[in-house]
Amino acid sequence: MKTSNQTNLISGKDWLNYHPYHNSTIVDNYYVTLCNKVLKIIQQSEISVFVDNPKEEKGLACVLVAYFEDVISETRLFSAFTRQHKKMYGKELPFYKIPDDYYDDEVNLPDIYFLIWYYISILEEEYLIDPFFENSQPFIDTVLDIYNLFEREFEKAPQNEKLKDFLQLSGESDVKTVREKLSFIAQKSYLWKAVFDHFFEKVLEKYKKNNIVVWDKHTEVEIYDQQIHFVFDQCMPLLTMRINEYYAEILGEEHSEYQFIKNISKRIVGSFLIRKIEKDGYLIEHLTSKKQLWLSNEFTSFKDVKIVENETVLTICLVQWKDNVWQNQGGCIINTIKELKGKDISERLFEDENLKKEVIRIQEKAFLEMNNGNRIAYMRGNREFAEFQVKLFRKHAKLTNPKIKDKELDQQYKGLCEKLEKNAPFEYDEAIGLFFNSNSGIEVFREGVVSCMSDKNNPYYFEEEYDLCDLLLIDTFSKEFVNYVIENNLMNLGIEEYENPDMFHIVMENLDFLLRFYRRSNYYSKPAVTIK
Repeated sequence: MKTSNQTNLISGKDWLNYHPYHNSTIVDNYYVTLCNKVLKIIQQSEISVFVDNPKEEKGLACVLVAYFEDVISETRLFSAFTRQHKKMYGKELPFYKIPDDYYDDEVNLPDIYFLIWYYISILEEEYLIDPFFENSQPFIDTVLDIYNLFEREFEKAPQNEKLKDFLQLSGESDVKTVREKLSFIAQKSYLWKAVFDHFFEKVLEKYKKNNIVVWDKHTEVEIYDQQIHFVFDQCMPLLTMRINEYYAEILGEEHSEYQFIKNISKRIVGSFLIRKIEKDGYLIEHLTSKKQLWLSNEFTSFKDVKIVENETVLTICLVQWKDNVWQNQGGCIINTIKELKGKDISERLFEDENLKKEVIRIQEKAFLEMNNGNRIAYMRGNREFAEFQVKLFRKHAKLTNPKIKDKELDQQYKGLCEKLEKNAPFEYDEAIGLFFNSNSGIEVFREGVVSCMSDKNNPYYFEEEYDLCDLLLIDTFSKEFVNYVIENNLMNLGIEEYENPDMFHIVMENLDFLLRFYRRSNYYSKPAVTIK
C-alpha cells in the first residue's frame, strides 16, 4: 500500500467547484472536512496509482463526497442514473452484483466501486479500466474504508437544502431558469464535471498560442457557443443521455414538466428570413426549404440592430422548446437577403428523415442482392472498390425505377468508375471490407480490420486475433458493426494485459453499456445520405 506525504488538502474553493449551490458555511465546512478524510484514504491506497496527481486525487475525493451529499440531500443526481439503468438492463448498475439491501436513498457499496471506475475511465478514456481493479485486496479494503466512513457519518451529515431547491422546477419556469439548471448539471455537477472539463480543454486548445488562450471578441463568441453546444447537443457517457434527458429523470416522470424537459431538441443551425415581427417573437422562414418556425424573443435580443421583414436573414442556432416555439441558444449572425446572394449553407437542414431511411432501405436491398445476402463485401484495391460502388449505384437505380434502361445508366455513370478509383484513399492492393449498416449505410474498413475477420467469404483473412478492447474503444466502429461481428463470431476476440481472468466476460455481459459509454454521441447511427 502506498504511503503518501501529500499535504495538499481540499479547500472550500475546491469543493464549491463541484457544488456551487451551498447551504451555509457550516454545511460547506462539514463536507470539506469529509472530503479531506476521503482524500487521505485515497492518497494512502492503490487508487492513487490510477489518479496519480494531486488534482485528480482531489477530484475523486470530491466526486465521492458529492455522491454522499447527493444521497443525504435527496437531490437524485445519482439515482436518476441507477433508475434509468435498471429500466434498460434490469439492475441498478453495470458490472456488479446488486445486493438485496440496495436502496437508492442510502449509501451503497457498489455505488462507490462504480464511481471510482467511472471517474478513472473519464480521465483515461483511451483505456478500458477493470471495474473490479483485478480484485486487489488492498483496493477492496480502500473502498470498504470509504464506505464505512460514509456509514458512520450518515446520521449526522447535513442536507444541502439550497442545492435541492435549485434543482426543483415550477411549471412557469422561463428559458433562462431552465438553461441555468441544465448548465449546472452539464458543467458543475459531480457526474458530468470531469466530462465537461475534458471537453472544454480541447476547445481551448484551438485558441492557444504559446500555451496561452488568446482572447478577443471572436474567440469569446466561439467559446461561448461551444459551451452551449455541450449543454444542448452532447450525449453523456452514462447511457448516452443528453443533459435535458438526464434532468428530466432527476425531476421524475411524475413531474408536470417531465415531458417538456425530456423533449427539448438538439440545436439546429440554419439561415432564416424574418417574415413577420411581432411583440413576442418572429415568424422566420428557412431559405431553402421554406419551412416556417416561430422564434420567441424570450431569449433573443436584437438591440441596436435594424431588423426588417422580408429583408433580414438570421444565421442562427435554435432549440425547439415547447408548443412549437423555438429559442435562440448560441450564435446568431445577421445579414440581409441581398448580402447572402441566395447562398444557404444549411440547405439540407430539413431534409426528410423518413425519405433518407427509405433510400437506405433500397440501398440495403441492392447491396444484399449483389453480395449474395452477405452484409460484408470484401475486395482489394481502388479499382475493385470503384467498380463495386458503380454496380451498387446501378442496382439501386433499377430498384428505384425498374423501367430505366441500361443505356441510360451507361450514360448517367459514364466515367464515374475512373473518377472513384482516382479519388479512393486505399493502397493499390489493399484489402477492403464494406459493411452495410441498416441505419446509416455503407461503412468502410481497411486491411488491418479485414485481415482479422474469419468470414468464409473473406479471402484476406490471416488468422489474426483482434483485441476486444480495440473493437469496443474505437468509436469509428459503429455499434451495429461491433454487434454483427460478435453475434456472427467473425473475429477471434481476446483481451490482453488484464490480470482479471473474468475481464472478457465482464465486457460481454455489459457490452451495450460500454458501447454507449465509449461512443456517446456516435452510439445512434443515422442515415449517411443526402436527398437531392
